[in-house]
Formats: sequence, C-alpha cells, structure tokens
Amino acid sequence: MTSFFVAGVESKGERAEDAYLELRERSRVIAGCPAKPRRIFKLSARFNGSDCDFEVGMPLLEGSDMVVAILDHGREEAYVVHTTHSGVGAEERVNRPVYSVTEFS
Repeated sequence: MTSFFVAGVESKGERAEDAYLELRERSRVIAGCPAKPRRIFKLSARFNGSDCDFEVGMPLLEGSDMVVAILDHGREEAYVVHTTHSGVGAEERVNRPVYSVTEFS
C-alpha cells in the first residue's frame, strides 16, 4: 500500500493537500465537472492505441513527463492525468473503459 502524495511536492501533509486542491480545480475546468474524491495511485488503460500503466511519481510514457496526480471525473467522463511539463502543469485525458484502478491507502 502506498500513502497519498502529490509527485513533485517535496513535503507531505498540508502542502501536498494544497497542491492536490489546486490540481482538482484545474481538472474541474478541463473536464467540465468536479473530480470524485477517490485518490488514485495507478491507472491501467488503453491510451493512444497501446496498453499503458500510469503511476503517480513515474513518467507518463517512457522518457516523458512525470505523473503528478490522476483524477476520476465520473462514470461518463475521462480520467485526467496531470503531469509535469517543463515546470508547467500539463494534462492528458484517458478515456474509459480502463483495465484497473489502484487507490492510495
């Protein structure tokens, strides 16, 4: 089991919570609806024609930006995978269905 963290945030606790709230707000704007309260550590899904695993703290794809957080916007909406991108946030939408979801403990 993995304890909750936001990748790229050096401290845990309050700073991680503040960063997560900011990402949830950004994600709400992108998806057009609020994210569910679940905190996702890992997501396995089909993405750009390939089977992929997205994990907080790991590269989005080999040699690419790190996954900062993964948010679930509900049954009919895509997941939003937030990444680092040259110090500025970037997002990828991962459509349903997905193979598996692993939540933080």
